[in-house]
Amino acid sequence: MARLRTANMLAAFAKEITERVGAAMKNHPNETDSASAALNIIGFWEGITNAQLARALQLSHTATVRLVDKLEAQGLVQARAGDDKRATYLSLTKAGHSAVLPMLAARCAAVERYLSVLTPAEERQLSGLLEKLIQPLGTDAYTVCHFCRLCDLVSCPADRCPMHANEASWPEV
Repeated sequence: MARLRTANMLAAFAKEITERVGAAMKNHPNETDSASAALNIIGFWEGITNAQLARALQLSHTATVRLVDKLEAQGLVQARAGDDKRATYLSLTKAGHSAVLPMLAARCAAVERYLSVLTPAEERQLSGLLEKLIQPLGTDAYTVCHFCRLCDLVSCPADRCPMHANEASWPEV
């Protein structure tokens, strides 16, 4: 019964965090986190293709093309053809790079408030427990990319990210 109670509290807390983060990251009410996630992924996977982005976002190809078209129209993403004419390669514009940072800061600030009730020792303990829970989830580059799609890669670089702990065993992309 204690484990079910813990699972219930964790699920309820996760939902609360999701709602607070979602609200903090939106510039307007109809915005989804897919645009922010796409910008963040394109920013750390420079030259990603539309197909790779769709897989990382877990969106359909059509939805990803519409999203990229919207971001390109806003001047945030540049799409270009490469040697393989079937693929579109994506990169952030200067405005795209600038748009990512405030979004990541808002996400972290929304969650940081929850940590204020913890002592420094409790915060370190929570961090260790989260790393332990997260580490086995990193099974390949796309899984990690989807999981970390809204992560602040400055505060959690790949060499310290629990999702990258098993990177040597991942299949090639």
